[in-house]
Amino acid sequence: MIIGHTENQASFKKDILIYLSRLSLAGFRNHTNTELELRPGLTLFEGQNGHGKSNLLEAAYMLAIAKSPRSSNERELVNWSLAETGGHIQVLGVGRSADSTVQAQIDFDITATERSKNATHAFRKGLRVNGIKRSAIDFVGNLNIVFFEAEDLEIIYGSPGRRRRYLDILISQSNNVYLKSLQRYRQVVNQRNQLLRQIRDGLSQENELAFWNERLAYEGALITDSRRRSVDGLNEHAVPAHQDLTNGDKLELEYQPRITASSKDTVNISSMNAEMIEKEITNALPTLQRREIAQGITVIGPHRDDLEIRLNGNRADNFASRGQCRTIALALKIAEAVFVTQSTGRTPVLALDDILSELDIERRKLVLEAATKHEQVLLTATERAILPDNFLEKADIYTVMNGRVTQDSIANANP
Repeated sequence: MIIGHTENQASFKKDILIYLSRLSLAGFRNHTNTELELRPGLTLFEGQNGHGKSNLLEAAYMLAIAKSPRSSNERELVNWSLAETGGHIQVLGVGRSADSTVQAQIDFDITATERSKNATHAFRKGLRVNGIKRSAIDFVGNLNIVFFEAEDLEIIYGSPGRRRRYLDILISQSNNVYLKSLQRYRQVVNQRNQLLRQIRDGLSQENELAFWNERLAYEGALITDSRRRSVDGLNEHAVPAHQDLTNGDKLELEYQPRITASSKDTVNISSMNAEMIEKEITNALPTLQRREIAQGITVIGPHRDDLEIRLNGNRADNFASRGQCRTIALALKIAEAVFVTQSTGRTPVLALDDILSELDIERRKLVLEAATKHEQVLLTATERAILPDNFLEKADIYTVMNGRVTQDSIANANP
């Protein structure tokens, strides 16, 4: 049975609005069979921890990026009842605008013989858009969703790799050319690293590096240039968003590329294009060659870059409190939504998982006011009372318990 309501909760903006009108989960985590009809506006999923409300947002986000943001082992997504017997797992969503519809679908098939994590042949994954099989590259970005969860604090506290991943997912949702370049670059780095080790072990010649150096510089420059421009766009919107959420604290984002021979040298690439960045990488490689051969790894390029986040002039990972980092992450997500809109011409869905629990009342109001400026917001909370009354009145509210979803109220259902 489909749960939900199909009347308009907000007016369409022609060729702009794409909202998630349907979300269907079969055999996904603790959801055996969940069918939801969703509307534009604010939707609240209320439930205690561990009952499946966050799984709804995880599934929705998977429809945007083709994989789980929480688990690299996709077997963990399978409902326990299917783990032994085998079966079909599906996450399906329908995005809708005034004059178009897109259906994104992720299928997993697990056979009854699946017992070991190494038995990958028995676990199959398929991606479809409007019923047609697609590769991951062609699947990503058909639906645009900005997802916030507690783990996003790792954007500030975590490793450079976590911040690079954040930028890669952001850009890939609106630019599959970037995603293809990123895929090629990773292949180049893997092949080049293998060759470096072979040269070190006397199995290959140094002159064989020329081809891979050229590919590394070319693809690396495209990625670095795209990331730099994206950080510029984030800065434009994250800084004012952060000021609105605080008492005027100053947020700064700076992309730090690794394109020189010395790790201590910093290069201002704000006025550089991809061709100029490519030249910098090309010029640095000969100086680094002996070191790279000795280590057997590529030590320059966008896989070594970082995004520095500063609060009031200090590195946030060293000086900001958990509460301050949470506010920074929220400001980044608000800016991310604007970035996606400007890049694609479509407003993304905001999927916000338990963002209010650690905020005071005034900060909750500010966050909700910023979030609900967007066409559709999917929000989770352990109890609805955490929302101010004026937002509750506008929300469609669902209760989630043991993987079952029931609708409690519909915004403006009564005159």
